[in-house]
Amino acid sequence: DILAQVRWFEPSVGRRWSSPPTSAMTASGPKATAPGWLLAAFPGHEWQTLCSCCLKVKPEGGAGLDLEASELGYMVDDIEQDAGQATCLQRGSMLVAIQGVPLIGLDEDALSAAFGENFRDGAQVLVLDSEELQGASKSRGSSGCLAHISLGGPCSADVKDVVVRDLTTFAARGGVVAELCGTDGTATPVVVLAGSRDKVSAARPELGALLAYHGLGCSAGTASAAPESESTDGRSDGPVVEVAGTVMRSLPARNRRKRQAPVEDEEETEAAKQPKTDANTEKEPAEGGKDEAAESSAPQGEELHQYEYMDHTADVILHSWGTSLNQAIAQVCVCFFSYMTELSKLEINTSVEVEASGHDMLDMLYHLLDEFLFTFGTTFVMCRRVEILSFDQDNLKIRARGWGEKFDLQKHPQGTEIKAITMHQMKVLTPETLTTEAGVTPRTSDTKEGGSVKEGFPYECYVLVDI
Repeated sequence: DILAQVRWFEPSVGRRWSSPPTSAMTASGPKATAPGWLLAAFPGHEWQTLCSCCLKVKPEGGAGLDLEASELGYMVDDIEQDAGQATCLQRGSMLVAIQGVPLIGLDEDALSAAFGENFRDGAQVLVLDSEELQGASKSRGSSGCLAHISLGGPCSADVKDVVVRDLTTFAARGGVVAELCGTDGTATPVVVLAGSRDKVSAARPELGALLAYHGLGCSAGTASAAPESESTDGRSDGPVVEVAGTVMRSLPARNRRKRQAPVEDEEETEAAKQPKTDANTEKEPAEGGKDEAAESSAPQGEELHQYEYMDHTADVILHSWGTSLNQAIAQVCVCFFSYMTELSKLEINTSVEVEASGHDMLDMLYHLLDEFLFTFGTTFVMCRRVEILSFDQDNLKIRARGWGEKFDLQKHPQGTEIKAITMHQMKVLTPETLTTEAGVTPRTSDTKEGGSVKEGFPYECYVLVDI
């Protein structure tokens, strides 16, 4: 019984602790390297007292530690003389991680569960002086926070490798730290998300979708979540999560509008498809004051609608196809704008040009769409037509132009806003190859690898976007 081996104390309001001198802490154990989540949760702080050691747990008598719970971990209140613990464990030490699982930012029940699952003889703990940790916590303000997402079940070695790889990509894109902890099979695995509060909050939905994709959805009884409750207005709310003193309630999924890809109207007049040439037509200037539409030719060829929207647990997947890779890429860009408004309502009186490059095909496509998203966010130009002006497949550089007009709520229907492009589940297919985050492989008829070739359209793009 862990409660019989390590004694917990209820937090005492206003209680003051006399910590040992900092010099005693730094000299008492091997100095440890700060993990990524700790650096992200306390940006800019250089830890002076951080050390690590292994717990000694006797069959009779336990660890001989009196511990007090706090939002910063477990503080050592007292140690029995014959406990045999490492010298870095002293009165006033703060246990901030055990077996790689962070203890910072948990409420008392979650803290007890995380510590209890990993408590055993030889368990490695990360230790800080409580005064240094409390000082760093006060000075960080909103610049850093830590979130714990307890997974619904164990994580096999094969799944672990894929999840760690996806978390690395996800973290780099979101500007956060995302680490998978507690995968030794003795406790419930946890994903730790650390960084600024704004970035951590923004990254949570995509992280949930990523974990669900791998079959690792959050457990209803996670260490980081309290039971569901009912709000004062009678509606049922989601679980309450406390992170570094901030209480967050998971709200129900938003009622997302369903949109169908437009079907080209055969009776649509050619005048609506062609750029206006009337001298009185208002031209929307591009950045820098130049009207790019006046400097470029009108879009060539037939207006195409070779795309569809595929529903997703949390977001939506844009799927396009074409007779060439250029056409498939251009169509996924058109699909991007089509999800946000009805393209048939857009006139062609201005244009924007974007360039992108990448270290691989997916990275290039991601940056191309991200450039169009940035352009829309700064100029509000919605593109009805997109053409690829140049595409260097060897060096993965692409240049595209979009034609349309500035978005106007009084004129254009408002669809669903696309907030971000993601690389999760992104795919590019050619007649011979399938490109995913795992690399380039031969294309097969397996539906998990892109499905059968669409008749007459052997090139396809799949892009998941955050809405």
